[in-house]
Amino acid sequence: MRSVQTGARTYVPVEALAVPIAADGQILASFRKIALSCLAHLEVNLEGMLNSDDPEFIHQMRVSARRLRAAIRLFAPRLPPGFSNELLPPLRQLMDHLGKVRDLDVLLAEIAMPVVQALPDEPRLATLVKTVTERKHATRKTALRYFRSTSYVRLMLLATKLLHHPSFVEQAAEETIASFVTDRLKRLRKEVLELAKVARTDNPASLHSLRIGIKQLRYALGFFESLLHTGKPFRRVLSQLSALQNDLGQLNDLANAGPLLMHCANDNTRLREMVPLVNDWHNPRRRKLLARMPRRLEKFQRLHLPTPKPVKPAP
Repeated sequence: MRSVQTGARTYVPVEALAVPIAADGQILASFRKIALSCLAHLEVNLEGMLNSDDPEFIHQMRVSARRLRAAIRLFAPRLPPGFSNELLPPLRQLMDHLGKVRDLDVLLAEIAMPVVQALPDEPRLATLVKTVTERKHATRKTALRYFRSTSYVRLMLLATKLLHHPSFVEQAAEETIASFVTDRLKRLRKEVLELAKVARTDNPASLHSLRIGIKQLRYALGFFESLLHTGKPFRRVLSQLSALQNDLGQLNDLANAGPLLMHCANDNTRLREMVPLVNDWHNPRRRKLLARMPRRLEKFQRLHLPTPKPVKPAP
């Protein structure tokens, strides 16, 4: 990870850390540990985001929020009544701010800039990039105001309060996390394979749904890594999921680029005329991604998830 120095302080973007879960642990206690880890991941990148323009801080904060949302969905059947309804709305507000900035970061760096560098003699492209850059700065300022506001503080206090509710620590020892993991991974695998069966290269919505499903499965495997047989088979599964998610993510970015560029161009006809040019320039990459998608999906149908380790009997 690169570091960013501002004044006397050096900030380094921090990735999510593994969460060791005990096989004989209780379900809600395990969720609490995962959720607190997500909140810590969010907080450890906050100062860097507030004090530098490095987009990696925004990216890591977005990952932390997505992991928390994924954990809530994963453990939803066992969470206390009202937990999700209370926490998800303010969490969505946070994710909305992060998502808007991140989308413009990607639009600028991965969509618009390569075209400007390849076609330097078209001044309207440079103007379009300037417009996108200005929109990104304005969106970032809005996000910074949110993260310095009481809304963000209230979210963190609410999450902390909910996770310290007695229901998370005073549980009947009826079912351990190990049996829960087996059930949830089977369900996730079934759901993702069903999404893969109906995914079509000519249907962007189906590919988007598959990407979300794969992301949920990857997060679940990460949460439960300490409970699973790892090694080469585990790394192969993660590599396969990551490769497919990456391709689907690029296709999603390309699909969203046109509408987002049009939004940035607003009613400027000269700039709006550049949007099809940008789209056409990326067509070779789009065709390449789509061409290898059927093979990736066919291979994905044979996905075998790592199995949980046996639970050692209590002494």
